[in-house]
Amino acid sequence: MDLTLTICMYNAEQYIEKTLCSILSQTKQDFQLLIVDDCSTDNSVECVEHFFQEHPRQYVLKLLNENQGIAYARNYALNVAVTKFMVFVDADDLPLPTLLEKEYALLTSDQDLMAVSSWSEFIDKQGCRIKGGLYIGETDKESFKKRAEQGKRIFLPIQTMFDRSCAIRVGGFCCTGFPKGRPRYQDFCEDLDLWTRMSDLYTEGKAIVSIPEVLYQYRKGDGLSSNHFNMIIKMQYTKQNVRRRRMGLPNLTFSEYYASLSEDDLKTLKRDSMAADALKNGVFNLKQGNISKGVWNILSSIWYKPSYIIQKLNANF
Repeated sequence: MDLTLTICMYNAEQYIEKTLCSILSQTKQDFQLLIVDDCSTDNSVECVEHFFQEHPRQYVLKLLNENQGIAYARNYALNVAVTKFMVFVDADDLPLPTLLEKEYALLTSDQDLMAVSSWSEFIDKQGCRIKGGLYIGETDKESFKKRAEQGKRIFLPIQTMFDRSCAIRVGGFCCTGFPKGRPRYQDFCEDLDLWTRMSDLYTEGKAIVSIPEVLYQYRKGDGLSSNHFNMIIKMQYTKQNVRRRRMGLPNLTFSEYYASLSEDDLKTLKRDSMAADALKNGVFNLKQGNISKGVWNILSSIWYKPSYIIQKLNANF
């Protein structure tokens, strides 16, 4: 058995049973199941224990002593696991039955592959299919190599199966070099940061590819959005560091990067985040029947950054 499936959960009692059911429905069952609880304050742990009393299956449950965020929990799991390969599933998502079988088969078919991903579709809080999804990732090694050579970020969904040794070599999920307190910048785009650092290994012939097939359902919140700012800053940080590495320069810590931003830089990033927030809120209001408010939000997004709505349309339709 050389695969660990890991769930990192925090206050997941509403959905964790459905997620566990989808895991027990996988056509590939020869994997270790690791669940890390990030000091939940609800009944998540009790829900997990009760589920496996009703559906016996070997698993390991690790309880963290204090809440330290998703990046820490994922990195903890990365180092606790002992198998060659690993894959994460979020505690409210639903992997489709052949996810593990298909990603594992491709990952183990080619020694040059260090990770294999797949496409995702969006579901709402009730588990119903909604428009949109994550149809991302290069589908062949040459396309990945070209992207990596150009120093571009590697966007992949969380259900990407990967070689643990490669992830550990590049530093795992980064939890150091961030300012203390909130917001926890380490928890924004923590997987993007890891996949992009793993892309450095293209110089050794390593590659990451995606199966162009929906194998995962991502539960998407539909509430009003108020802050993409922190996520956009983290994405720009990842972008700057991969470019530095391609030029032979050392990484900046996040604190160093943030300190280097001018007031104009921060204003530009703020405008980008306002465009993202306005568009998401516009879609939400249209779904709620608030037509005038929804149209106003969308027009506001276009005013903040005209190209943003075009990028989103291209990515989802």
